[in-house]
Amino acid sequence: MNKVLIPLLVLFFLSNISFAQKGYDFPDSVDYKKNVIKWNITPFLLWSKRNINIGYERVLKPYRSFSINAGYFELPQFTKKVFDSLQIKNTSKRSGFTVSGDYRMYFKKRNTRMAPDGLYWGVYGSFHHTQFENDIVVLDEDEISANLQFGAKLNIISAGVELGYQFIIKERLSIDLIFMGPSLSMYTNQLSLGATGNIDVDDGYLQAIYEMLKNTIPGFDELVMDGKVTNSGTNFSMGFGLRYMIQVGYRF
Repeated sequence: MNKVLIPLLVLFFLSNISFAQKGYDFPDSVDYKKNVIKWNITPFLLWSKRNINIGYERVLKPYRSFSINAGYFELPQFTKKVFDSLQIKNTSKRSGFTVSGDYRMYFKKRNTRMAPDGLYWGVYGSFHHTQFENDIVVLDEDEISANLQFGAKLNIISAGVELGYQFIIKERLSIDLIFMGPSLSMYTNQLSLGATGNIDVDDGYLQAIYEMLKNTIPGFDELVMDGKVTNSGTNFSMGFGLRYMIQVGYRF
């Protein structure tokens, strides 16, 4: 992770030094609206209606800003379905949170207006945590033979670069689109499996549950970042991620 973070930090400080030498300033530092409060609707639409994520962007210079986001994050309620011999009974104890931040550099030659309006690129970091528990029924010829208790804790730490465009409408309304944000991500997941009834808990059932969740939850395989899981403690993996975001906000 240090191999990624150190170059990003160097790039951050070099961009600040270069920008300070140019000496850009606002036409009116008193009346210029430098703040935008936003609602990130992406996790709300993609994952769960309980996911409320609020952001704040502060313009530092005419073509530089930083933003932070934080909020609740959970995976959606599983639909009660039968997958082969496994049936989802209910989902309980869903919870989680997310926090992220970025430093943005708006393109001076490309944009006709100053920040926070126009095309920009930036560096960002994010952290996601979510956990849940599930009751799953094992069926034997449509009869219940055992009950499984499945739990999962997922963490994602990401650092990368982004490209986006922010529309400022009537000086107040903001529509912020991040449409490309590749990252290097670190994934950790802790999966647990218990059982009551005439059944032996082994990795075969855990793998079957993983396949079931992958087909039920959009992007679950990307969260776990592995096609094979075990119940032997915490699993760790590195991989590439992608950030995409739609935010609506109010500028003041």
